[in-house]
Amino acid sequence: MLMTKYHPDTRFITDYAAGSLPFSQALCVSAHLHYCDDCRHKVEQLSSLGSFMFDELEAQQNDADAMEQSFNELMSRIDDLPEARFVAKSQAANDNRTQRLPSALHKLTRGDLDSLQWHSIGKYFSYSDLDIGDKARETSLFSIKAGGNVPRHRHKGDEITVVLKGSFSDQDDHYQAGDFIVRTRGEMHTPVAAQDEDCLCLSTLDAPIQMTNWFYRLLMPFIKASAQSSRV
Repeated sequence: MLMTKYHPDTRFITDYAAGSLPFSQALCVSAHLHYCDDCRHKVEQLSSLGSFMFDELEAQQNDADAMEQSFNELMSRIDDLPEARFVAKSQAANDNRTQRLPSALHKLTRGDLDSLQWHSIGKYFSYSDLDIGDKARETSLFSIKAGGNVPRHRHKGDEITVVLKGSFSDQDDHYQAGDFIVRTRGEMHTPVAAQDEDCLCLSTLDAPIQMTNWFYRLLMPFIKASAQSSRV
C-alpha cells in the first residue's frame, strides 16, 4: 500500500496553490501530489479559499487596512484547515499509481524515458537533465539500479527530491514513491536503492553537489561537458 511519509511543508503547499513557486519546485510539488491524496486535498482547499479571498480583496482594493486584515484572516484560516480525511483506496489503485509517471513529467518526457539523454556516474547511478527553462536551478531525473548507490556527496545548496518509482535509503531513513525530501547546504549522504527494484527520482537543486570521492570529483567536469555538448 502506498504510504507517503515526507511531504512539502506549508510554504511549498501555499506557494504552489498561489502559483508563485519557481517552475522547477512546482514540478516537484506536482509530482508529489500524484501520490499524496492528503496534500492534493490541501491544495484544492487553499485554491478555493484563495479564490474567495481574492474576490474580497479586489472589492476592497482602495482600503489598505481592510486588505491587510483580509490577508491576516486568510493566513489564520489556512492554519485552521482541518486534516483531510479520505476513504481508503484499494491496493490495486494505489499500486497502479506508482507504475505511471506524474502527468507533468509524462508530458515533459513524452512518456519515453529511454529516449532521454542519460549520463552514468559509476555502475549504478545515471541522470538525465530536464530543460524546463529555470536557469536558477538544475532539474533532473536520476536512476539508481537495484542494490546500487549514488556516490557519497555533499550538498552545496538546497535540493528537493521526489521518489517516483522504487525506493532508496540513506543514514537518516528509507524513502519510497511520493516522498518529498528536502536537503540543505552542507548535508552529506549516500543514497542506496532497495535490493529488489530500480529507483527513479526527480530532483531540482540550486547549486551543484560535490562528490566526496576524489575519482568522481575528477570525473564530474567531463560528464557535465559531455552533457552540455549533447544538447547543442
